[in-house]
Amino acid sequence: MASLYGAYRLARFDAGGLRFLNDSTEGFWRSFFAAVLVLPFYLVLLVVRHATAMEHVAGVRFYAIEMIAYVIAWVAFPLVMASFARILDRDRFYVRFIVAYNWAAVLQNGVYLPITILTAAGLFADPLANTLGLAALGVIIVYVWFVTRTALEIEAGKAAGIVGLDFLLSILINAVAEGMV
Repeated sequence: MASLYGAYRLARFDAGGLRFLNDSTEGFWRSFFAAVLVLPFYLVLLVVRHATAMEHVAGVRFYAIEMIAYVIAWVAFPLVMASFARILDRDRFYVRFIVAYNWAAVLQNGVYLPITILTAAGLFADPLANTLGLAALGVIIVYVWFVTRTALEIEAGKAAGIVGLDFLLSILINAVAEGMV
């Protein structure tokens, strides 16, 4: 719970939120429990998507591909960042960054998944869905930028580049998964 509180403090642009994160090696591995916390909400999204837009795709295939993509999405960015942290001479902050990044993902998904679920269910008109989705994406990008800048103790522009890399990697993983469905 302390880690989620730390992520919440970071969401309020309070760098002191880092103090609530366990940035040890054990804390690094435990931070991937964030994926377990997000999973039930992600599964709801998958059920809604399959029922409304992917009913022509066999359920087993759809869920298998999406769950593999989910795991890859949680692992790919930390793996890529291991090299980038070294290149940017920020490897001493790598564990702290990934811990903060993973716990921040719980809050990000808490904002974004409800909008996505309600949109996929057809409960929002397209203009409202687009507006809410873009607003949420903007808030999330700023949040991840702050987490990146703070946890890595890095310049604003470099933090923006890392956020862009994260965003592009997510798009790539989703595009590959969608292409396989």
